[in-house]
Amino acid sequence: MAFHLQPKWQPLIGQLVIVKLQDEEIRRGVVDAVTDDDQILWLDSDGAEPRRLFHRADGFNVWIDYKWETNRFSRCPDFQRAPAS
Repeated sequence: MAFHLQPKWQPLIGQLVIVKLQDEEIRRGVVDAVTDDDQILWLDSDGAEPRRLFHRADGFNVWIDYKWETNRFSRCPDFQRAPAS
């Protein structure tokens, strides 16, 4: 599965994504909301993981796989959570 950097965050609401900081994966999850200025993104809570805010100015970036590259109905049906550390 190939993931691609997403410069615009608004279209990602409801999608499964990977959030990275300096090429290190921080969290995977579903985008819950994005501010109108496209600078702040919230990932939905997931089990014990609370809802979390990511600010573009802090250097976070967001990655997603494209359904048309993998010929799948859903954007991320094989999306796996990162192993617990």
